[in-house]
Amino acid sequence: MKERYKITFTKIIAYYCLFYAAVKIYAIFQGLWLWPNLIIAIFLGITAGIGFYIMKHEKYNWYFVGVCVILLSALRYYEPTLIPYLQQVFGS
Repeated sequence: MKERYKITFTKIIAYYCLFYAAVKIYAIFQGLWLWPNLIIAIFLGITAGIGFYIMKHEKYNWYFVGVCVILLSALRYYEPTLIPYLQQVFGS
């Protein structure tokens, strides 16, 4: 039963990261700040790529799920302050 949870959570995380990266790329095309959204999209794309790699090779583990849940939760919580900060740093 726990193995099914690992597989399901890994799939949810991988597809969520892929979708959220696509949303960030779409935001860039809609005229929002380039660098902050691009940096976040790259981070999410890498995370999705790792998730799909894990799914392809069937090497599921709880570490990936736990780290991704923490990182994605932090990203969603701090995004309103992170985006303007990254724009200030990279987009002079």
